[in-house]
Amino acid sequence: MNDRIFLAPFLLMAILLFGCGDSGTSSDGSGLERHTATDDSDHAIWHTVTLTFAGPQGSENDPATFLDYRLTVTFANGNQVFVVPGYFAADGDAANSHATSGNQWRVNFTPNATGRWTYQAVLETGPRVSINDAPGTRVALDHAAGSFTVGPSRISPDARDFRGKGRLAYVGGRYLRFEGTGNYFLKGGAGSPENLLGYYGFDGTFDAGGARYPSLGEDQLHHFEPHASDFRAGDPNWTDDEGHEGRNIIGLINYLSGAGLNSQYFLTMNYEGDGWEVWPWTHFEERETFDVSRLAQWEILFSHMQTQGILLHVLLTETENESMFEILDGGPFSDTRKLYYREMVARFGHHLALIWNLGEENGHEDDERQFGAATSAEQMKAFSSYLAATDPYDHPIVVHHYPFEQDRVFEPLIGHEPLAGVSLQLDDVYLDEQGWDYNEEIQRWVAAADAGGHPWVVNLDEPLGWEFGLVADDSVDGGVSQEDARKDVLWGTYMAGGAGVEWYFGWRDNSPTSDLGVEDMRLRAAMWAKTRIATAFFEAHVPFQAMSANNSLTKTTDDYVLAAPGTAYLIYLKNGGTTDLDLSAANGEYAVRWFDPRSGGELQTGSRPTIAGGLVQSLGHAPSNPAKDWAVLVMPKKIDE
Repeated sequence: MNDRIFLAPFLLMAILLFGCGDSGTSSDGSGLERHTATDDSDHAIWHTVTLTFAGPQGSENDPATFLDYRLTVTFANGNQVFVVPGYFAADGDAANSHATSGNQWRVNFTPNATGRWTYQAVLETGPRVSINDAPGTRVALDHAAGSFTVGPSRISPDARDFRGKGRLAYVGGRYLRFEGTGNYFLKGGAGSPENLLGYYGFDGTFDAGGARYPSLGEDQLHHFEPHASDFRAGDPNWTDDEGHEGRNIIGLINYLSGAGLNSQYFLTMNYEGDGWEVWPWTHFEERETFDVSRLAQWEILFSHMQTQGILLHVLLTETENESMFEILDGGPFSDTRKLYYREMVARFGHHLALIWNLGEENGHEDDERQFGAATSAEQMKAFSSYLAATDPYDHPIVVHHYPFEQDRVFEPLIGHEPLAGVSLQLDDVYLDEQGWDYNEEIQRWVAAADAGGHPWVVNLDEPLGWEFGLVADDSVDGGVSQEDARKDVLWGTYMAGGAGVEWYFGWRDNSPTSDLGVEDMRLRAAMWAKTRIATAFFEAHVPFQAMSANNSLTKTTDDYVLAAPGTAYLIYLKNGGTTDLDLSAANGEYAVRWFDPRSGGELQTGSRPTIAGGLVQSLGHAPSNPAKDWAVLVMPKKIDE
């Protein structure tokens, strides 16, 4: 945790604004009401508290605004202390005013406990003080200290809104866990469009790639018009004089949430990569000035994603720009990368369900590489360590990579504690060459991390290859069928002890159904339904956090087993039929219940309602459709069964 400090000279006064966190329309369009701190009942655990200070005049076009000022606010509650970085907020309402300058400086804080919290804001100024440990010149700040009381959350833990569940944290195992409810999280989400933020309604967003992708037409920004009808009265929004607004992308998030997905993968910087329309700076050629109104609009989107139960999977770079000297690095770890990380943490780190990903396909080596050397293992360790030290909330940090080089890239990172896990890209070509399937590959990385003494959260975030990925529901273009994808990827990952899946849409000359071209997320509605069926089943019935893959417990070779011996067994019969389960090390009587992974529904009873421990036992036959795939849950029989 970084305990240094920040802000500006000749501070005029501090205006304290607090986010109460209930749904509503606010002046900044975030959908979170913000009130002056006059009523302590306005504050609730897991709801963001926003402090905005009037300070020195700054401009998003002046590098000194971001480099030479450092605001840090320390929040304390008993033995708990959070040292949170602040940021320049222009006029305090830039998402709607589109302001580029002002005297407002802000910090966002999400309390993790009820009771009385104190805060102390410190302002420093000096050359490049925001990204180094050197002390700056401290400036007196009116109202820099204060306190407030936090009460219980007003959001039900059963709601999709993460404010009812708490922060999603790495807890040293194979799954992330909500700090509020203690429930474990199994990810099932969208891995496309990776250029989600290349949306026409964000200030200053344009297509720098120009004619690189002629199949997408002249306007290569996302508009997401099919999701205009998914926007609801009372949802957050923003507009400008040209009629650009957030309605369609907010509607897209509503659709994903309603479809039961719980995560979205996206890049915050893709210049020189795929798309060329997403960056946080005032221009793609700038590195030290940040577009405040665009980032404020991103914040509105991200806040809405959190209320709708959509995790933010934030990819900070991609392979084409991971180490471009003119973009981020002039050495092993440049000041521009430090500043980029700090701004992302300061502005967005308060969100509850967020994963920092160092980048897509990071570490890829290619003789024809045009954009600087691939980042090394030592750099990745340095980047993750810096990010971990900057983020006061200890959000999980992962890294993503290309399948054929994963051993070279990932193995040196095993045991590096700031990394919570890895984000895998896999395809059938690679797996066929290795003689493995998705299930075995996930198991391999889970076991490797366990052996290194620092368990990893292993996610499959780009399956099925770069060309097709997850095909659309009515696709006739080729690629792996959705049926095989459901069995091999979705259930294969969950049954291997993997922490989740995000579905990538493929490349295919940037067709309207692929990653960069997609405008309508309904094109894959069938797989969204199958994904939700799987995640809901695990969440409701399976103690997956205590179970490990153990396919040797059955006699057949085409099924998968997840087990906590003596406590719970889950067998996935990928090709239907039945199998025998080895219960020779278990005692007592076990109930056998069948689940339909195609249609969902309640647990069902097959031909053998119970089986005894101490033997190798047949599971019997499915209640119907025996040739189809089934999941079989075997757990100790309850007295009333």
